[in-house]
Amino acid sequence: MKTYVCGHRNPDVDSVASAFALADLRRRTGTPDAEAICAGRLPERAKWMFSHFGAKPVRALRDVYVRVRDLVDPDVPAIDAAIPLVEGLRLLEASGESSLPVRDADGRFVGMLSPAKLLSLFIAKSDLAMPVGEAPLHKCAQVLSESDRVHDIRAAALRNSHNHFPVVDDAGRLVGTVLKRAFAEEPPYRMIIVDHNETDQGIPGLEEVPVVEVVDHHRISFAATKEPIRYTADVVGSTCTLVARMFRAAGERPTKETAGVLLAGVVADTLLFQSPTTTDADRTMAAWLERLCGESAADVMAGLMSVASPLVSMSADQAVASDAKLYTEGGCRFSLAQIEETNLAVFHRRAKELSEAIERVVSKDGLDFMALMVTDPVRGNSELLFCGSEGVRRALPYRRGPAGTLVMPGVLSRKKQLLPEVLAAISGS
Repeated sequence: MKTYVCGHRNPDVDSVASAFALADLRRRTGTPDAEAICAGRLPERAKWMFSHFGAKPVRALRDVYVRVRDLVDPDVPAIDAAIPLVEGLRLLEASGESSLPVRDADGRFVGMLSPAKLLSLFIAKSDLAMPVGEAPLHKCAQVLSESDRVHDIRAAALRNSHNHFPVVDDAGRLVGTVLKRAFAEEPPYRMIIVDHNETDQGIPGLEEVPVVEVVDHHRISFAATKEPIRYTADVVGSTCTLVARMFRAAGERPTKETAGVLLAGVVADTLLFQSPTTTDADRTMAAWLERLCGESAADVMAGLMSVASPLVSMSADQAVASDAKLYTEGGCRFSLAQIEETNLAVFHRRAKELSEAIERVVSKDGLDFMALMVTDPVRGNSELLFCGSEGVRRALPYRRGPAGTLVMPGVLSRKKQLLPEVLAAISGS
């Protein structure tokens, strides 16, 4: 069974790097089908990381909703319309199925071969040498598309009186057959999630797939599970620190490429150990990873920061969504986004269009408010754009700055510094 390893939506470097490395570790330790994926667009700095260390980038997926193509039964054969009917009946009998799909010479679905539909032929003693395609075939009321979301069609499929559902592609070509029982079974893959534990922050479709492991360094707000799962959490500055520690605990040595990816995740999330979330464990693991990959943390950070920030390379709408996390707390639903930018003048020039983009997100997603935190890791300061609840904004302990921003001296961490102030503002507003 496939096991996906995935970070949060709107991923940052730590999220992508920890998924990549943990999938590597799990493949070595008993889960050979583990695959790292990225929840949406791969960040430019993550692309640089993979290229720099010569590692294959993780696959980007928009969602993990189970699709009909995932349920196609490989053991249910198809019958060619051109073969004699008697041969088709032999195939049907040998399959043990009550009906089988029939396809024409171009692969298109033409109907289901079913004994019940052939009863009139037997009564009339018709020629069983006729091609299957010329015999009476059952025309299914429910032909499925391989891209259909199982979530959307499950109820209708379970109510349907038939046990076989033909599946076609966009051109009408037969892909295979789904048996009714597949709609009541567990999804065909599992999830390991990293760098988050809140379903709202996860890749769309996460709520439908069994989560078997969590590795995270944030507050715990994970939903109840049916079965016990492996859960690794600690107060560190980077999820990659936890994954590196897991390699050592398992007696495994990451490759040079994986060590470099892990180091990039550590320095990105700790802002080269300047963030208040940084711990001795982050520094210890980074030193070990430096020796394994042959590069210094400072050089890796310099490489990451050489890549243009979202404020330079993206539209306003893309920039505010590039690393945004969704929260539900105190009766409020809100989003906090963060961008690293060494030149805040760029931020000030784009503040108006960024504010408009944030307002669009608040309106479209029905949020109470959204804040964009732009962090200068070199000077150790941040500024904030806030749109939404005026009561929460007034309760935040930050003064007004240029371009309508809120100035946050010494604030680098969304998790440890901004979020607690926002939660306090919610309770006090």
